[in-house]
Amino acid sequence: MAGYILALDQGTTSSRAILYDDHARPIKMAQQPTTLQTPKAGFVEQDAQQIWQTQISCAHDVINQAGLLAIDVTSIAITNQRESIVMWDKQTGKPLAPAIIWQDRRTADYCKTLAAEGASSMMNDSHDDVASEVQRITGLRLDPYFSASKIAWLLENNPKLSVRASRGEIAVGTIDSWLIYKLTGGEHVIDVTNASRTLLYDIHKLAWSDELCARFAIPMNILPKVLPSDGDFGKTKKGLFAKQIPIQAVLGDQQAALFGQGCLDAGMAKNTYGTGCFMLMNIGQKPRLSEHKLLTTIAWQRKSTPTCPDNLSFDQIVQSGKRILQPPKKEVTYALEGSVFMAGAIVQWLRDNLGMIQKSSEIEELALQVDSSEDVVLLPAFTGLGAPYWRSDISASITGMSRGTTKAHIARAALEAVAYQTYDVLIAMQKDSPHPLTELRVDGGAANNDLLMQFQADLLDVPVLRPRDTEITAKGAALLAGLKTGLYDEATMQASWQVDRIFEPKMSSDIREQHLDKWQRAIDRALTSL
Repeated sequence: MAGYILALDQGTTSSRAILYDDHARPIKMAQQPTTLQTPKAGFVEQDAQQIWQTQISCAHDVINQAGLLAIDVTSIAITNQRESIVMWDKQTGKPLAPAIIWQDRRTADYCKTLAAEGASSMMNDSHDDVASEVQRITGLRLDPYFSASKIAWLLENNPKLSVRASRGEIAVGTIDSWLIYKLTGGEHVIDVTNASRTLLYDIHKLAWSDELCARFAIPMNILPKVLPSDGDFGKTKKGLFAKQIPIQAVLGDQQAALFGQGCLDAGMAKNTYGTGCFMLMNIGQKPRLSEHKLLTTIAWQRKSTPTCPDNLSFDQIVQSGKRILQPPKKEVTYALEGSVFMAGAIVQWLRDNLGMIQKSSEIEELALQVDSSEDVVLLPAFTGLGAPYWRSDISASITGMSRGTTKAHIARAALEAVAYQTYDVLIAMQKDSPHPLTELRVDGGAANNDLLMQFQADLLDVPVLRPRDTEITAKGAALLAGLKTGLYDEATMQASWQVDRIFEPKMSSDIREQHLDKWQRAIDRALTSL
């Protein structure tokens, strides 16, 4: 079966489109940058129209680059930055405010107040406090990182929007919802993995939570319909392409990377080194709430093949009118997740704010000019600390400097900070999961940094496996779409993952402990200084 999958990868700093052939091989990619705006301290926004325009432009560009026509494209797959939200007019399709990005911290005080009110309520009537209620229902934490407080802020600070929301005139959604709405010309839907990142979705009942929508004062009529990850999200509207192309797979970026890394069995884990750093471990088909400040999230939901008589396909059974022995199931796979807010963004900061390097790729060469960061520790809490600390009040710092400290020491400390944060997440994950980690699969731009990957393997004391294709996020969504359409089979998926290099741990336990002690002292200083 010939055909191509068009994967749209809408990230924090760029929009990309990648075409995959019938063997799940990337053949062409188009990419355009997007602009982050920080109008106030803690505010991180984007122009929703720019997100759409850059994404559709890339889609057209990549088809043209490949010398193909829209009729050659079998299906569209979408993967996207999660937690970021867009609010728009249902009639005109125009954004009603800038997109609020996942890094935004404007609702930190709102979340603290909500938690304090909930704790007071718990003392009076023995109900769960809000933080416990949130984790029990969503698997997440009460934190500005997630979508609910962002939506609540928009409604609270724009009275006209609140009135219009009550009348059902506006729509809100994560970036996948926004792109699907624009692609289809009106479908208001969301994939289950993105829904599970909103702080409004019950991951046990697989439905929007009445309690949490009420808690955040968000009318349920403005929320999108939730579909499985390989659901039918609609077709592109007429005139957008030469034919109407079905959208048949949607995954939040980190879940897409987990799928693309082939982590289909419980206990398998991946870490993506992008703007932030995200480690996910497949924990199977039962949700397990973390006891060590990690997140429980939906990895994906797939429609399983039904049991049918006479070895006929499901479609043939439907057409023949015969009885199906077992109806299709929508099987859910869950994951534990640890989120690190600053990873590649640390290198961007060294480049753009301090001017220490001209290009991000120069960081490794600079760091290799010294054998050690010595006592220098860069604590990259530019937007607070993520898992397993969850402290939005911590500020970034560089400690341990002396007169002999150079740019190279700071560069090395920056790379080490990424690995240290990943180590903290892994230790918490190991405590929560019955499955010991035997290897870590890695992807994302910084996964190409050999110095960082070796230090990561040394800290974790397990092999770090880097695939040949480190741009695995788009591939994960493309694979799911290919499996849905029949363009790919399981053999295609297995063959698509090939190792480029295995980084074996080489560090002695004594040296490892010295490094970890240095990092922990920096963390302790930051926590006790408040």
